[in-house]
Amino acid sequence: MNFLAHYYLSFQDPALQLGNLLGEIVKGNQYKNFDKSIQQGILLHRAIDTFTDEHLIVQQSSSHFHKTQHKFSPIIIDVVYDYMLIKNWARFSNQPYEEYKANAYLFFSEISPNHSPSLNQLLYYLLKYDWFGNYRTLEGIQKTLNGIGARTKYPHNLGNALAVIEANEAQIEAEFLEFFPELILYCKAFLDEKESIYKAKDKPIHL
Repeated sequence: MNFLAHYYLSFQDPALQLGNLLGEIVKGNQYKNFDKSIQQGILLHRAIDTFTDEHLIVQQSSSHFHKTQHKFSPIIIDVVYDYMLIKNWARFSNQPYEEYKANAYLFFSEISPNHSPSLNQLLYYLLKYDWFGNYRTLEGIQKTLNGIGARTKYPHNLGNALAVIEANEAQIEAEFLEFFPELILYCKAFLDEKESIYKAKDKPIHL
């Protein structure tokens, strides 16, 4: 999943939202350098990625691009699923998307620069180039993919992804709408389990 979905799946919890962003950057056991609530967001980010990558519906969505995009197919689906989330926003939120985006951008702008230089750079580009705005249209999705292509050192065909997206949009949307509710339930169960573990660890031991 891409940035918008990760943010949405933090369920308006600021520590989870921050951790979910850091999950894009923090590697290995570095997550232990953060407070427990932020650790939970980082681990949630990783759990989302694993659940998504292994899910058969997502693999089916990715297969639409195998012929032309090869190993970049999962990257395209990550971005296109954010487009599908916005397209079907009313199914998943009672808050208008523009209002939700404005609140998200305010949150991003208030994040302390002390967490990570890499996070600062990510947030700078996210806000400057209005990534959450780009995800609203297929043209914006193509613009996003062009940016990814400009940053990769590998040969790619990302500049021509739009035609494949348009040809398979209805099918990908159906796949997304089947998958995303499952992901929401998975994330809530994951967080409930982690909360139970933290509470058990913090519970005093009576000898």
